[in-house]
Amino acid sequence: MTESITISIRIPVQLHQALKRRAAEENKSMAQVLREAAMQYLAASQTSSHEWMEMENDDPLWLIGTDPVDLGITDASVNHDVYLYGLLSDSAKAEITSNC
Repeated sequence: MTESITISIRIPVQLHQALKRRAAEENKSMAQVLREAAMQYLAASQTSSHEWMEMENDDPLWLIGTDPVDLGITDASVNHDVYLYGLLSDSAKAEITSNC
């Protein structure tokens, strides 16, 4: 595990309550929520060095979503197979339904 330090900060009461709620909703500690938020902030600000990645054992998954491309696609969660593989031919559809 990475060496860590303890810090103290002052935040508004409302922010503390919101962080506490979010941590409970995600079944995480408030410290974990704050670490994740700090890493997202550094990624979003396009930090030239990737020092922040070392905080999570050099896990490249922290880079996912840091440079999104807006293609205007609003139905990707429903039609992801079509976007990944294209439309199925009628014979492929028939084969799939006959195997069900």
